[in-house]
Parts: sequence; structure tokens; C-alpha cells
Amino acid sequence: MHDFHVSVIDLEHDTKAQRLEISQRIFIDDMEKALINFDKDKEYNIITTEDFTELNPLIEKYMLERFKIYVDDKEEEISYLGSKVEGDVLMCFIEVPKIKKMKSLRVENLVLFEMFSDQINLVHITTEAGKKSLKLSVRQPSDQLDFK
Repeated sequence: MHDFHVSVIDLEHDTKAQRLEISQRIFIDDMEKALINFDKDKEYNIITTEDFTELNPLIEKYMLERFKIYVDDKEEEISYLGSKVEGDVLMCFIEVPKIKKMKSLRVENLVLFEMFSDQINLVHITTEAGKKSLKLSVRQPSDQLDFK
């Protein structure tokens, strides 16, 4: 157990592949609580799960309902690629294809906000222009960067 509720997103714009590559780190115990709340039919123990075949569709549904990307004020289609366990963290991998250039990027991340009023979702963004970060919270679930 931990005393703080935080997730960390690394978002990188790969200009050669023309896509946004996203990974989100979420504490496993927090995600288990969220999945139990999301799908009340089952109990989940991510740490002991060896095959994510059954669990990944549920994680995907949960994530896609709560995570949105807007490029130049247009909501983009997100592809959930999968997840894996690293220590006490669940790594979720997401991709946004067909992103050649960006004038603006808005990230909306409501992950775990329904569970913890003190949840913070940090977003570290790497583009050709450099690195910037956003701090999203229940009070401010989305924020935007403008690139000139």
C-alpha cells in the first residue's frame, strides 16, 4: 500500500513513424480497485496474472473510457496495445497513429479519479520542441500544450 495516488504517463511524438507513443504507469493495487469498481462481477489480482488475454480487454475498456487525446482540437483515435507488470506498477501501452505535426495537444486523463480524490496523473511529453509536463487532477482533468 502507498500513501499517495499518482500515475505517470510518458508521451512521445515519433515524427518518423508519425504517431504518439504512450505508456502509463499505474500502481497495481489502485488499478485492481478501479477494475473491481468498473466490473463488479469479478475480483482481480494483477500481480499474479501470467496471461493478460482475459484481463487486457477490461483494462482497454477502462482506459479508453477515461483517456483522451486531442490534436489540434480534434479527438484522436487511440489504440490500446497491451499491458505488463513491472514490480508494483502496471504499464499500459497506447498509441495514436497518423500524427504528422501538431499545433496543439490536449490530454484528458480521468484514470482513477473515480477512486481517489487526491489522484494526480502526471504527463511527460516529448516532442521535437523539447520536453514539457502536465499535472492533471480531479479539479483539472485535462490540459493543453500549444506548439508554435
